[in-house]
Amino acid sequence: MSGLFSAAFLRQIGWDVDVYERSNVELVGRGAGITGHPELLETLEASGAGTLDLGIEVPKRIAIDREGRVTDERPLRQILTSWDRLQRLLRATIDESRYHLGWNFERVDQVEHGVRVQFSGGRVEQADILVGGDGIRSSVRAQMAPDVQPVYAGYYIWRGAPNEADLAPETLRTIYPLFTFYLPKQQQVITYPIAGFDNDLRPGKRRFNFIWYRVANAAKLRDMNVDEVGVQHEYSVPPPLIRKDLIADMYKDAREILPPALLDALMKIKQPFITPIYDFTAPAIVFGRVAMVGDAAANARPHMGFGMAKAGTDAQALAKHLRDHDDVDAALKAYNAERQPIGNNIVLHGRKLGTHLGVNLKTEEDRRMHDLLQSDGAMLDWIAVPNFLDAYK
Repeated sequence: MSGLFSAAFLRQIGWDVDVYERSNVELVGRGAGITGHPELLETLEASGAGTLDLGIEVPKRIAIDREGRVTDERPLRQILTSWDRLQRLLRATIDESRYHLGWNFERVDQVEHGVRVQFSGGRVEQADILVGGDGIRSSVRAQMAPDVQPVYAGYYIWRGAPNEADLAPETLRTIYPLFTFYLPKQQQVITYPIAGFDNDLRPGKRRFNFIWYRVANAAKLRDMNVDEVGVQHEYSVPPPLIRKDLIADMYKDAREILPPALLDALMKIKQPFITPIYDFTAPAIVFGRVAMVGDAAANARPHMGFGMAKAGTDAQALAKHLRDHDDVDAALKAYNAERQPIGNNIVLHGRKLGTHLGVNLKTEEDRRMHDLLQSDGAMLDWIAVPNFLDAYK
């Protein structure tokens, strides 16, 4: 997504841009929900992607207890969208001939006034700049800044997106239309509606984004990263290979912990999957003629739902500086000076919100924030709210 945003904004200032995607197939069918922060909406409009039929607007957020009773609520209109919808909008801004599937990055060399990029299969491209928008496990960053490594936060997510049509009537009535929180000790469950497959927004055709944060130390995570056939994965297990015993244990815990409506939603997920939570900050996001954007530049924990907004605002800033500077190197330095501190602030804010889970509380400020966030109302006020970056200006 960072690459698509970058291409859209750079084309607007007259640059010729090619997007190289490592996957051999189009990245579709990813049901992850996305919060419609003002920054995301603004960058979608500015990039030319637009916000037509972006997602589902919810009127408020609520917190519920073990019996499903509402404990607190806040009026907050938000558009909640999906990865699939954003990808489709942004793909429409890129000429098909400029979008290349199956190009796996291997290395980049800085040459006079540009870069020489080598891909698998011996393919080579030369350009004025390389934009690394390849996510938290960025291959580009691994070469340019090998010491910058994602750090495990001490917790993970069980997640999925059941179909609206499969949910029980009581689930649809009580929590489906809203942004819903359930907050047992050292856990968070967050749910909200998103578009269905093929971006279907019709009632009955939509889905329900389900996120369940749970604590696990590094040793437990390593065990969870052993798949169904005994292969140890370094970071996470592909959804079809998650061990059946882990899913069975999760269902057992869910029956003891979750309110009825949330249990109903969880049990309707066809393939629940695990996302371990990592983050990192970077001392620099520009290396000569190589610029990092989005999660490749700095990756925050997902409590703010700000990853897509960061991708868009990084890309917009990069294009702005390249437009306003006659010298490319000066432009990239200006981009670094603007966006590197912002990226770090986003990461630090995510860590602040993560104190709710009670993991790695190292400072007095961590403990103060943890105590504050034990209130349902405080969580409604802090998690995934708009304009949180204003506090860092």
